[in-house]
Amino acid sequence: MGDTECFYIYDLFENSEHEFVEERVNTAQDMEHAKVEKMEEIINLVQDADVFVARQKSRNFVRIANKTKYQPVMVKTEKISDALTIAHQSFQMIYDYVTRRRNGEVFDAIPEL
Repeated sequence: MGDTECFYIYDLFENSEHEFVEERVNTAQDMEHAKVEKMEEIINLVQDADVFVARQKSRNFVRIANKTKYQPVMVKTEKISDALTIAHQSFQMIYDYVTRRRNGEVFDAIPEL
C-alpha cells in the first residue's frame, strides 16, 4: 500500500454501489519501507477513510490494525474494479469491523478477501 503512486478513494454503499471520490498522490512513496513515519504520512493522506485496502500485509498494515481506528483489508487482485466487487461481497463483515473501531475498539483483524 505504501509504495503505490496514488490512493483511490471510494465510498461504498450497502446496496453494492460505489462512488469514486478522488485520486490522491502518495507523497510517502519514497519514504523508507515499514517505518512508522511512512505509516503516519499515509494516514494523514487518507485520514478521512475508514478502510484501507491493499494486496499485501506489510508491517505497517499490521500496525494500522493494531494501533489505529482504520480497518485494513487485503484483496488478492490488482484491478480496482475487482477489489470493489470483493469489498461489496464482504460489505457487512467490513462494516461490522468499521463500527467496532468507530466505537473505540482496536484489534488485530485484517480480513483477507
